[in-house]
Amino acid sequence: MSDIVEALNISSSASIKYGTVKGAGSTSIVNENKVNQSDLNYIVTVKVTNETSPVADKMTFNPINDLPNSKFTEVFGDCFISGFTEGGEFSAIVSIKVNDKSKISAVKAAAEAEIAVPAAPGLSVGTHSAVDRLKSDVWDDTETTISVSWSGGGDIKPPEDKWDLQTVVDVATRFPHLVQTCAQRTSAVLTRYTSLRSFNEANARNPDDDKFAILDYDLCSLYTQDLFNAFVVYKNIWAELSDIMKYTEQYREREPSQDIPNPVQLTPRGLNDARVLARKGMTQITEITKSLVTDPSLAGLDENGQPRKEPYMWPGELKKRMPVRSHGLTIREQADLVRRDTNYGLLSSEEVGKIGRWARDEDLDFTPLVGDHIAPRHSWFGKDKDSLFCTLDSAKDASHPEHISKLRLHAHEDRSINWLGVFGRENRSKRNHGHLSGIGFSTSRDSSSSPRPDGVHRVAGTSNKNHLYWSQPLADFGYSKAAKVRIEHVPGSGRLSALVVLDASGQELTGWKQYGQAKVSPPTGLEIVEQGPPDSRSGWVLAGFWGHSDSMVLNSVGTIWRK
Repeated sequence: MSDIVEALNISSSASIKYGTVKGAGSTSIVNENKVNQSDLNYIVTVKVTNETSPVADKMTFNPINDLPNSKFTEVFGDCFISGFTEGGEFSAIVSIKVNDKSKISAVKAAAEAEIAVPAAPGLSVGTHSAVDRLKSDVWDDTETTISVSWSGGGDIKPPEDKWDLQTVVDVATRFPHLVQTCAQRTSAVLTRYTSLRSFNEANARNPDDDKFAILDYDLCSLYTQDLFNAFVVYKNIWAELSDIMKYTEQYREREPSQDIPNPVQLTPRGLNDARVLARKGMTQITEITKSLVTDPSLAGLDENGQPRKEPYMWPGELKKRMPVRSHGLTIREQADLVRRDTNYGLLSSEEVGKIGRWARDEDLDFTPLVGDHIAPRHSWFGKDKDSLFCTLDSAKDASHPEHISKLRLHAHEDRSINWLGVFGRENRSKRNHGHLSGIGFSTSRDSSSSPRPDGVHRVAGTSNKNHLYWSQPLADFGYSKAAKVRIEHVPGSGRLSALVVLDASGQELTGWKQYGQAKVSPPTGLEIVEQGPPDSRSGWVLAGFWGHSDSMVLNSVGTIWRK
């Protein structure tokens, strides 16, 4: 936020005093919440100076009789207005919130291509054609806020035209020409009193121990920027705590640790105490800003040549203690869920660790597994393979898991000879015929490589080469977003009967039903479970699946959602 304040030439200390970012003494020109919540922020500024009218050389300093020289700065200030700059200023802050985080790079490229101003009329910046082809997809699931202010230039656009990126660029390009015909005073020219001969003559007549006390504020600019950054953080903490108090059921307390020994308690008293701390921090920063007016040395070093200790608590100390969104399950509950639903004793620590690692990501929500986890069977041919899978393990960067972009489900096809038929029984392959065996998927980073014959890049579980046992159609989440997943199974069977992915309107994007493929009625005892994002906020995407797979079919599955 301080970068925006500096770019717009707004006083940090004044913003602290008023509690918001104001320009030219008017109303707030920056939507702080939008800026802080957005993924991309752009500032477009145009400053046009036609002329200045300084007349300091014609001015004379007139002291006030009987005014103590120690109060000089309090009455006169540290400088005076010697003239005005005429011209115009145009400023636009473009804040873009990208709900689908995997598209940030694409949105950034599209925004910068639109904001880029050609070097000459008719000259293309070179990226518009590529962006235009993707424009309709790129701007899906994004929120754009544009804050505009200007002085000079008159009517800079037709009133019926809406403000968008293209309008901002058009106005910025035409603004210098508009200012030529309609200029106004944009800023004052500030001059130090020591530049006036008459002031220096008056000060020379003062006794050596009673000179005009002119305070030096040069060091205050950098210091007040730091104060403003801390003030904004405290202000955001205070607002976030107000939201937590309204929706406590959507949050959880942080786990106590050596780094966070005293997390904020998720109780009315605990949250109110935290709000008091945030308000105290803002008050302390405001008081420091006021003190700088009379004692600017507070912005410098102490008598020992060391940086002064801040009289307020660093806001990050309170921020890291605050409750976080629970997404339905606490970290401890997710870890217990992993151990309970994966038959912990049958898995290696590495297998449990790879799920536990993802379960500790606060932006991920693991839904409980649906299905069974039956101990691996022993037969004459050896022990069945038993594995815990998680599609997130395909991520190249563990700190940035990709979401699923394409999905194809695979089912088991029985090709065995049922020798047990003579005894009126079915072998395992026969019993699992038509049940889900694998989840084929591509991620958001797979677009540069060629897919497999089934249209995806990898499979969790066991794939099938027979296209008759693939789900139809291939789900492409670049066109339709997954909003819900329906899972069907018969408890105790150790296999899944159906998995269907639905969009927000309830339309099937893709799915596989064992009883549909076999053209038989649903099995007896069938249970249906629907899984979706943990809350109704926008921005959730289907990040992947996790579950169990033996050497033949999937035994259980759960969805993973990412904010």
